[in-house]
Amino acid sequence: MTATRTTTPTYAIESVDSALKILRMLSEDRKLRVSEVAARLDVAQSTAHRLLSMLVHHGFAQQDERRGEYVMGPMFLEMGFAAVLSLEIRQHARPILEALRDSVNETVALSMPYGREILYVDCVESLHQLRSGSRTGMLVPAHSVGPGKALLATLSREEFRRLYPDENLPALTNRTTITATELERQLAKIRKAGFARSRGENTEGLGSIAVAVIDQHGVGRAAISISAPLTRTTPEAEAQWVAAAQDAVAKLRERLWGKLEGLEKFVGKLDL
Repeated sequence: MTATRTTTPTYAIESVDSALKILRMLSEDRKLRVSEVAARLDVAQSTAHRLLSMLVHHGFAQQDERRGEYVMGPMFLEMGFAAVLSLEIRQHARPILEALRDSVNETVALSMPYGREILYVDCVESLHQLRSGSRTGMLVPAHSVGPGKALLATLSREEFRRLYPDENLPALTNRTTITATELERQLAKIRKAGFARSRGENTEGLGSIAVAVIDQHGVGRAAISISAPLTRTTPEAEAQWVAAAQDAVAKLRERLWGKLEGLEKFVGKLDL
C-alpha cells in the first residue's frame, strides 16, 4: 500500500489547502456552520463562505438552508465508492467471500464504514431460493445491521459519542435499536463476544451475524457478514456462521497485513 504523505508541499496554495481542510472537517464533524469554519481556519467569514460555496458548486458539500449548516455532498459518496471498488481489500476478499458462502450456503457480504452508515462493497448470494439478496453499492444505517454494529464496536467511547451526539436513532422496523444509550450497551457486549448480531432490525424477516476486519493498528476497516431469513437463523446455525466468519476474517487479515499479533479471535454467543 502507498504511504500517506504528511509533509507540507513546497509551494502550497492556500485556498486549495483551506478547501481540503474543510472537506476533512465535513467528514469528521458531519455538520458545519460558516462561523465555525472561519474560526478553525482563522479566516474571515466571507472567505469561509466563498470556500463553502465552491464546494457546494462542485457537489462536495450541500447546505441545509433551514439550519444554515453545511453537510457532505453527493460527490463525497461518488468518489468514495469509485475508490472502494478499486481497493485492495475487495480484491483480496472476493475468493474468501466465495469460500465462506460455499461453506454456509447463505449470503455473504463485505462492507466498509461510512460515518453513521456502512457501504456494502461486495456480496456473494446464497444458492437458496429464499435468501437475502445482494446489497452491493447500498448505504445502510450502521445501527440497524450486524456489520454496522460490528464496526461501531471498534470505536472508542469518544469516537462513538462524536458520531452519535443525539440520543434518538431512526427506526427502520419495530425491532430497530432507537437510542444511542441502548446501542452503546449492545456494542459493549459485541466487543466482549467478538461478533455482532442483528435480527429484523433493518429488514423484516432477515437476520445477520458479522465480524469486523481490524487492521494492524486496531482500526475497524471492514466487516464480513452472513445474512439469512430468520427462519434459518437458529442458535445452531449462528454458532457455525460465527466460527466460519471469524476464520474468514483471519484469512483476510493475513492476506492484507500478514499475521497480526495481539488480535484475539473471539468465539461466543451474544444475547441482545
